[in-house]
Amino acid sequence: TPSPGGGSASAAVAAIGAALGCMGGFLTYGNKKFESLDSTMRRLISQLKEIYSDLMPMLDKDTDAFNDYVSSMKLPKSTQAEKDRREEIIQQKLIKAVEVPLAVMRICDKCWIPFLELAHCCNVRVISDVQTGSRCLEAGVWGAYYNVLINLKSVADERLKEQVLMEVSAKIESAQSNCQEILKILGARSEFSIDSGS
Repeated sequence: TPSPGGGSASAAVAAIGAALGCMGGFLTYGNKKFESLDSTMRRLISQLKEIYSDLMPMLDKDTDAFNDYVSSMKLPKSTQAEKDRREEIIQQKLIKAVEVPLAVMRICDKCWIPFLELAHCCNVRVISDVQTGSRCLEAGVWGAYYNVLINLKSVADERLKEQVLMEVSAKIESAQSNCQEILKILGARSEFSIDSGS
C-alpha cells in the first residue's frame, strides 16, 4: 500500500534521532566522571524526550492525512456542484497533508540546541550515538521537506505556498548547518581524525 510512506518514515527517523540524543544524555547522567553535568543532562534528556514524544504521533497523522486526501479524490463529480465541493475538500486535505510534515520539520528544529549542547559535553563513549542521532534528525527533516513539496505543488493558495516554501527552506538550512556543526564538535572530541562533518 502507498501508506504509511515517506512522510511517516521521516517522522520515525527523526524520532530515532531524538531518542539517540536521549540515550547520549542517559549514558552521561549518573556517571561519576561526569557528575558535574547531572543537572545539565537531566534538562537535555527532558527536552529530547519531549521532542521524541511529539514526533511519534506524526507517523499515524501523516498516514491519516494521506489516506484522507486519497479518499477525497474519489468524491463524486457528476455535476458542477459536486465538482466544486470535491475540489474544495481536496484542497483542504492537501493542506493537511502539507501541515503534518511541516510540523515534523518544526519539531525537529527544536532538537538542534539541545543536541549542540550535548555534543560539547556528552560521555565520549556515546559520541557515535549522538553523531548518528544528528544525522537521523537531518534525514528526517529532508524527508519531511520532500513530502511538503510533493503535496504543496497541488495547493491552489499561492500565498500559502510562498509562505510554506520560505519556512521549509529555512528549516533545511538550519538542519544542514546545525548537523554539520554538531558533527564537527563531536569529530574534534573523537580520537579519530576522520572529517565527521563531510
